[in-house]
Parts: sequence; structure tokens; C-alpha cells
Amino acid sequence: MNIKYYLKNLKDRIDKSLDEYLPSEKAYPKAIHWAMRYSVFSGGKRMRPILAIESCKVCKGRLKDVLPAACAIELIHTYSLIHDDLPAMDDDDYRRGKPTSHKVFGEANAILAGDALLALAFNIIAKEANGRRGLEVIRELSEAIGTRGMVGGQIVDLEFKNKKLDKKTLNYINRFKTSRLFEASTKIGAIAAQSSKKEKAALAKFGTYLGIAFQIVDDIIDEEGYAKIFGMGKARRESKRLIEKAKGLLNIFGSRSTTLKEIADYVLTRTR
Repeated sequence: MNIKYYLKNLKDRIDKSLDEYLPSEKAYPKAIHWAMRYSVFSGGKRMRPILAIESCKVCKGRLKDVLPAACAIELIHTYSLIHDDLPAMDDDDYRRGKPTSHKVFGEANAILAGDALLALAFNIIAKEANGRRGLEVIRELSEAIGTRGMVGGQIVDLEFKNKKLDKKTLNYINRFKTSRLFEASTKIGAIAAQSSKKEKAALAKFGTYLGIAFQIVDDIIDEEGYAKIFGMGKARRESKRLIEKAKGLLNIFGSRSTTLKEIADYVLTRTR
């Protein structure tokens, strides 16, 4: 299988659903809807929703059972990027080669666009997910983006902005700012498929290791973070070690895990 072609097709399917869930940029108030759409459709890889979908499939679940939650995950990821880019946070002017939201729409509108995407994400789950499963998805996502997730990772990242990072602190930032949403994505896929506790646990841990490796590979590409502090060689070895651990967790699924393992290998070898 050509994994890049496969991921592109899946990304297109996710984008179609995102387009349907998002308010039209022509709908009043246009300014906020334009800002929301600008950031969502600015070239993301859709890795997190793809992982949710493939985790559902490996548990013999159906696309229609996980697609709404997968889209919600991508909206939450986009909200976090908008806020991370703000001058009060990471102060970035460009993302994916395009001006960041606050550079195009102003800080106030960027903040509101992020808030609106977060609200829409939970609205989608509340509308689309079935009772108990829906509550489980909401619990998992809310934990993943709170103080024991993305927010916690971001605050530690900000605290050490002008300080020397040690390995323990950097691992904490990578674990919670980046990897926690990967973990939620893979676990939510298992939840959508109504899988066993054992399968949920294996996929959650798979997401954890994959997410940390994903961040280290990002650091290798950008020559910062883990790669800058510990060197390129150690960063490459660590990312490879994590990917192998992640793939090992999928052995309980047998041949059904082939695609997820190929995605893990792609994360390791990607150049952007």
C-alpha cells in the first residue's frame, strides 16, 4: 500500500466532513466564521483524526461511528494551534507557511475563533455520539486538553521559555502538550468501536508513544527542542525506539494492525 496516497484520501474524507460541520463563511457574523475556516483549512495533515479512524477500524469499528469524533479532535487541535501562536503564548507569525490567525484577523478574533472551534467540537460529539459512548469520548477529550493535557504542557513550556530545559521537563512538555491528544485520538477510536478494555489500553499507549515520537521528529526537522538539546543522533534513536514500542503494542490485533504500523513508520520517516 502507498501510505502517502492512502493518508491523502483519508484526509480528503475528513476535510469534506469538516466543511459540512463548520458554519459557512457567508453566514453572519462572517468575520468569526471566516477566521475559523481559515485555520482549519490551512494545510494540516489530519494525523490525529486519521489515528482515531484507523484505531476504530483495527477494532472492527465503522467509519460512520468515529468520523464525528475524529472531526471534533481536529477542531480541538486547530483551536490549540490558534491559541499557541498568539503573542502571549509562542508568538508565531507563520504556521504551515501561512500567516497565523492573529496576524490575519487580529488577536481578539483569533481568540474567539479558537473558542468557537472548541465549542463546536463538543457540540458535534453531543449531537452525533450515542449516549454512554458520547460521554466517554467527552470525558477523554476534556481530560486531554486540560491541566493534565495540552494546557498543562503549554504552561510548563511557557514557564521554561527563557530557562534551560532538562530532559525530565522536556519529556513532560512533549507528553502533555503534544502526545496527550494523540493518546486521546487512538483511545477514542477504540471507544467508538466499543472495544474491550485491553484494546483501549493498548491503543491509548500506542498513541502516547507515537505522539512523543511525532514531536521529536518535528524537532529533528526544525532543528530545535529535543534535537537541539540532546543532538540529532540521540533524537533519531529515541524517536525510533518509541515507534518500535508503539508498534509492539499493536501485535494483539494481528494483521488488522498493518495500516496503523505503516502510519507509525511514516511518522518516523516524514520530512515535514
